Amino acid sequence: MPKRLILAGFLLGIAVLAVVNQSLVLPAQWLQLVWLILGGILGWWLVWLDFVAFAYILHPEAQVSQYIKFQIDNRRFKKAAEMVALRLGEFDKLTTRSVLFQAAWVVLTVFTLTSTAGWFGKTMIMALGLHILIDQWQLYMKDKEALKKQLFWQIQRPISDKELQWYLYILSGLFLWFVLLLI
Repeated sequence: MPKRLILAGFLLGIAVLAVVNQSLVLPAQWLQLVWLILGGILGWWLVWLDFVAFAYILHPEAQVSQYIKFQIDNRRFKKAAEMVALRLGEFDKLTTRSVLFQAAWVVLTVFTLTSTAGWFGKTMIMALGLHILIDQWQLYMKDKEALKKQLFWQIQRPISDKELQWYLYILSGLFLWFVLLLI
């Protein structure tokens, strides 16, 4: 539940700042406010598609994949999400958690924030990044080695704890810079 509060606070903060900066004029542009919220929610949930791809395509033989598929097939999405949250460290080769995807995310975010007029795309890309960043900081606090495996599995280079920490600082700084671009 706290992650949803972070998302709600982020979207509320962006909406308030957009109104204050007059890039979103209410009530005339109330539909843009709806797009802002919908984009944020969709971006937040896009991360879960990576877990579904892991379970159905990449590693269907894994025990956690079979459990997730069973829950999704029986429309128990909450149970599937709880299992993913409980066993997050076992998903070591997710596309959205790799450093290469996140480099592409940075480029895509710059393009989206500077070239898109609507709020839907902007908040979608930002919420996706926020979710990934929060998950990475949580995993950093719990298990640095698991985070290293998640981030750098495509590069296959040993990473020190200090390099990992700097990577998270840089990504967090970029995210904050993007927030400033957003508003």
